[in-house]
Amino acid sequence: MRAPVHIRAAVLVAALAAIGGSIVTAAPVASAATIGGFGVRPATFNPGNLATRAYFIIHARGGTVRHEDAIVTNNNDAPLTLKVNAVDGLTGVTSGVVYANRGTASTGAGAWLTPAAGQITVAPDQSVDVGFVVRVPRYAPAGDHLGGLAFESLHPSKSGGAFSVSVVVRTVVGVEIEVPGHATRHLRIYSVALAPLPGTDVPSAVVTLEDDGHKLCHPQLRVSITGQSGSSSVTEKLGTMLPGDKIAYPFRWPGALSEGTYGVDATASDCGPQTTLDSDAAYALTRPATAAASSSQTVGATTPLSSGWPWWIYVVLALGGGVLGGAAFSRFSRHRRA
Repeated sequence: MRAPVHIRAAVLVAALAAIGGSIVTAAPVASAATIGGFGVRPATFNPGNLATRAYFIIHARGGTVRHEDAIVTNNNDAPLTLKVNAVDGLTGVTSGVVYANRGTASTGAGAWLTPAAGQITVAPDQSVDVGFVVRVPRYAPAGDHLGGLAFESLHPSKSGGAFSVSVVVRTVVGVEIEVPGHATRHLRIYSVALAPLPGTDVPSAVVTLEDDGHKLCHPQLRVSITGQSGSSSVTEKLGTMLPGDKIAYPFRWPGALSEGTYGVDATASDCGPQTTLDSDAAYALTRPATAAASSSQTVGATTPLSSGWPWWIYVVLALGGGVLGGAAFSRFSRHRRA
């Protein structure tokens, strides 16, 4: 029996026109995704799993067709018009779940979802049911697949002042589809680099890793650095990683590092068999090109939030934590069945 998912909320609701990134919002613990005066939740839930109050968990074999309903509630005192579309779930820049932008073609589980309407209007203080169809491909691989149903306001608001910001509110209710069969958890560590955090002289260890298994993964990562003056280590619990996704995770190092070459040991656990990579890495206050490339972006097609943003955005995302079952996610932690 599945234990409940524990969700830490993070709130970041605006798409900044001057920056031009994805919208990142979040949901309360084990409840409907609610932000910007409207909320979305599954129409039905499993009383034995409180997580299903916040997002859909569907067990379905390949070839299955399911009809589901989401409830959209307008808490505003004016009618609310929302664009509805299916989106892929993605691994964020520093782990954690985010969702693709509207208009981005779905190549994952988002392509399995078809909403009954592309646009809805909800009267003030009213709720409406929005149906959608889940079509699992006949030869869908066993394991976890994540998509979402996105509801985006068609009326952005403008902030006042000299620096104008367009605020677009979007809420996404997650749809996790678990296809039965032989599915494993496994994590691979590709490389470790040492470099200052972008735009600072704060040292960091950048670990490039991939969930190359078949299940959603919530790994723990330990990094040790050994130099002439001794050894130190840092352990962090990462957010969710989706199968097939690769990221370059930056560890903000708590101590100072002088220029030179260090022995670096990275160990990942809680995601299948423990895996370790030992290597030597050079640290220079002027960032090497290889380190800059690995620490500034997610590798592959999982970079909705990494288009040249300033370094503090990455720190916010790394520290914020987040949600599965809310709008475009930051983080989701799961206690799997034993």
